[in-house]
Amino acid sequence: MRDTTTGGMTLAPGSRSILRQVENVLYEHDGIEEVSVLYVTDENDKESLVAFVVPRNDRVTEEEIMQFLQDSGQLEPDIMPRLVKFVPKIPKSPSGKVLKIKLLEEVCV
Repeated sequence: MRDTTTGGMTLAPGSRSILRQVENVLYEHDGIEEVSVLYVTDENDKESLVAFVVPRNDRVTEEEIMQFLQDSGQLEPDIMPRLVKFVPKIPKSPSGKVLKIKLLEEVCV
């Protein structure tokens, strides 16, 4: 059954250390203000990494970010994000924890 609140995308279990590793590499990019990387499952039950990025400016492109990740040499091919989604902000709780479901809802609506 498709989840309409998140456009069919749902959170998938994943290693927090992998997520953090990808986020740390992305934070090295000058054009990225903030990032959250999540494993998501699409409507076809395919699980993949998605990087939700708050850009510093509107000149940053998905292609540039993906090339940066490849050129960094810090990530194995199997932990490269399959998709970069630009967002205006990363929703957080009062304690600063990323609200993952809210992030998916905001991006996929």
